[in-house]
Amino acid sequence: MMDPKTHLEPRHRELLRSETRWDRQRQRKAELDINRAGLGELLHEVQQIENLSGQDIKGLASRIKRRKHADTQDLIKLSYGFQQSGDNISEFVRITGAINVLVKEFTGHDSDLQLLAGECLCNLTLGDEVCCEKVATFAGTYLITFLENVNNRRLNHLCIWTIQNIVSSGKKAMQILHSQGVTATLTRLLEETENSELLTEVLPALSLILDYDDQFISVEQIMATVLPQLVTKSPQSGTLKLIYLGLTLTGFETFDTSTAPLIIRHCVEYVASTSHKSENHTGTLLVVRILTNLVAKNDINSEQLLIECQELRVKLSSIFNFCSENGHDKICKELLWMFGNVYKSIPKQVKEEYLLYDNFVHELVVPKDLLKS
Repeated sequence: MMDPKTHLEPRHRELLRSETRWDRQRQRKAELDINRAGLGELLHEVQQIENLSGQDIKGLASRIKRRKHADTQDLIKLSYGFQQSGDNISEFVRITGAINVLVKEFTGHDSDLQLLAGECLCNLTLGDEVCCEKVATFAGTYLITFLENVNNRRLNHLCIWTIQNIVSSGKKAMQILHSQGVTATLTRLLEETENSELLTEVLPALSLILDYDDQFISVEQIMATVLPQLVTKSPQSGTLKLIYLGLTLTGFETFDTSTAPLIIRHCVEYVASTSHKSENHTGTLLVVRILTNLVAKNDINSEQLLIECQELRVKLSSIFNFCSENGHDKICKELLWMFGNVYKSIPKQVKEEYLLYDNFVHELVVPKDLLKS
């Protein structure tokens, strides 16, 4: 079996991190556009804001601090100003007490101001780790509390986006959130939520926490809670990422004998439900790496894989040939390694039965470059 610690190579870890960041930004932009449109006439006013300098932001910060209140115009300008420049964010953070005003509006009763203040806090976390530490310190407990308010979808999404930014900013900021209960809350939401939209946001947040290895979620908790909960969810790229990260930390060990077969089924279900032509290939790569290591870990997993493939009408040869046709030689190489383990570990009867369904030995179209290596 591949060493899980070396297997999660830096380049692949960065790939997962970058894809998570890109997904967050794309989803966040679409959602904020909806929020602003929902504020009616404010959308036109927002479009008039072209550029705000650090001096402008400093003036706004001093103003809301003096008045102990931020109105709609203040919050709109600050939100856009934070997006325009990291220097603008730094200028705001330097004004002691200004962030407290944002938190005041964020926790107030005016729903429009609350959303705009939440957007400001979220954009503040686009700054450096120091900025994220301040947001975590002053607003972290509220972000975590509002995260569980599933009845307010917009506020809910702002909170999870802000938390994701803080978690990814650095260990110190993450430690602050952890002490406030973010890890326990996210883990509980993973267990309790069947809301597909919320789950889509919770998964990358937990993945970012696991990027710190087992510092905030123990190996025991991963095996006993995280992995068993993930396999009950609908297969998606986010569940695969988290399963893979969790398994690399456990050495591909599971809490009991029932978890590994469920993970295998989860992976095969993902392949069965995914149109490869429209899906990014990270999901396929994760499926292959999960299955490869589980097959190497236990011969029973090889037999389970073939059973699931036949039941769900998935052909291993089709996965391989798709990867081959699209130039994914690395995935092909790992699949060949897995085929070898499967072929030598399963009983003869099981092997013959599967080959009648999918004769991958003869169906594979091996890339020329792979034959040379």
